[in-house]
Amino acid sequence: MKKMILMAGILVGSFFYSAKAQDDYNKGFYIKAGGAYFLKVTPVEFPAIGGQPARDRIFNIIPGDPPTQQTVSESTITGSFGEGWRVGLTPGYRFSRILGVEIGLNYYNSRSQDMMRQRGSLGGNEVLNLHNSGKVKAFDVAPALVAHIPTSSNVKPYVKAGVIIPIGGYLEITTTANDRTGSIAESMHMVPANVPPGSTMILANVERVDRIKANPTVGFQSAIGFDWMLNDRISIYAELEYRNISVGGKKKELHDLSGEYTVVYNGQPVANGSLSKDAASESSKLVNYHKTITSGDNVAGWEGFDSSKPADELRSYINIGGLGVNLGIKIPFGN
Repeated sequence: MKKMILMAGILVGSFFYSAKAQDDYNKGFYIKAGGAYFLKVTPVEFPAIGGQPARDRIFNIIPGDPPTQQTVSESTITGSFGEGWRVGLTPGYRFSRILGVEIGLNYYNSRSQDMMRQRGSLGGNEVLNLHNSGKVKAFDVAPALVAHIPTSSNVKPYVKAGVIIPIGGYLEITTTANDRTGSIAESMHMVPANVPPGSTMILANVERVDRIKANPTVGFQSAIGFDWMLNDRISIYAELEYRNISVGGKKKELHDLSGEYTVVYNGQPVANGSLSKDAASESSKLVNYHKTITSGDNVAGWEGFDSSKPADELRSYINIGGLGVNLGIKIPFGN
């Protein structure tokens, strides 16, 4: 909030100064084309995936009735999808020597982030290896107010502040799993309705890709930069930009699924086959997110859960906050 107030103060001050400034510098339309790379600056704990918390956990299974787990090590996984690259076009209009507006049209691709890992052993043999990683791909519109600092040199500094409005994209989560405990198939809603009660579904070489669509949201951006004039018709620009967006999930859709399964009952295999998106249950294909879930929702593990219908889960949030450097060219069309 302090950053927004400071940037707003600079822009308002520039507005009053512009009334006295001479309009002699490329007044009118321009377009910028460039790319950027951002580093994450606001890491937070990642949301749970399928009821599994964002942890890197190693444990041993102790035989018994029922079996118990002994944790060897456990750590919280934190991060942000603010690290990644961006490309875009930015049309703009300069009203005067000082003030202008821009509307960035951008595509952003984040760096892949580990979100959860579990490794379990029984008698020294690994019986569970589960790993989740995620990355964001997004399109956004970014309107901003620009305040140029008057100077007679070929380097023209400026500041800008505005908002970021995502208009498309998704968080893609890739899950790989080898599981002989049966717990992962249940948490991912993979267990068929016709398997015998008390059976276990063993998974091998599973790779699952889910895509989470976001609710509408608005983020904040601010930057300081400069134009380096090569001639009257073209310049190179560079910016140091801070951006921050908090995004809540709307729904999760199964995009791809592969692997093998074996159903074990009373210690004996009774069925086996291959996993596929087409054969997956409806609750595995689609999950709707809600701020609050109630007894009327279709929640896995609750009484009355129906795997033939989309599942319901609590909404979670991710952060896309980063500090980056933008580089590109700027071509004015004005005076």
